[in-house]
Amino acid sequence: MDMNNQNKSGNSSWFRFDQPFGKVYPIWWLISLIFLVSLDLISKKWMTDHLNFYLSYHQLENVRNYRLNALIDGIPYIPILGEDGKYIKLRLVFNDRFIFGAGPSAPVIGIYLTFFAIIFLFFYRWKNDQFGNSLIWLLIFSGAIGNFIDKLFIKSVETREWIFSLGPKPGYISGVVDFVECIWFGWEQFENIPILSFLSWQTWPTFNLADSLIVIGITLLFFQMIQEEWIKQKKE
Repeated sequence: MDMNNQNKSGNSSWFRFDQPFGKVYPIWWLISLIFLVSLDLISKKWMTDHLNFYLSYHQLENVRNYRLNALIDGIPYIPILGEDGKYIKLRLVFNDRFIFGAGPSAPVIGIYLTFFAIIFLFFYRWKNDQFGNSLIWLLIFSGAIGNFIDKLFIKSVETREWIFSLGPKPGYISGVVDFVECIWFGWEQFENIPILSFLSWQTWPTFNLADSLIVIGITLLFFQMIQEEWIKQKKE
């Protein structure tokens, strides 16, 4: 066989799918996706409309020359569980970093990384339609797309409005809207042990509905992989 034809065949196989799009991503799945993404964005918009903005030091520096109405004219927080929200409360922050708020502030890089991750997962799922349950992938995609759309909008500290932007603008806050704050272990004795330092946190990193969908989806996918491997070994 001609080597050039062989290479062309190999490359084209990446874009050859065993199942049609409608079978891997059926209409009920797409409607559910739109519903969950909408629910995530509606919850985030409500929070930015009503709760006070809690900003990090570098975020405050970026907007200090503007009227900081959104920091003082709303609800400080909403208690959900425990006295005055000791265990769970709704408090609005903006994550312009990476997972768990780690790493440097990089809202623009975050947009592109999330976009390419979604595209990769879209084709990976289509190419490997037998891997993972449709409902599990629904949770993962809904969370990823919800956070991606959120990153495309910056929020005004003066009017609370969302505007579309692929980069920061003066007077606006970039980053994902996070608002669920939960108590955590707070075991200070683990603070200097890198692998266990997360146990010293007083609260778990603030999150949103999209984050919850992603974590639940990935966790279920992990357990499904373990289950399938166990069944495979048992048959052997």
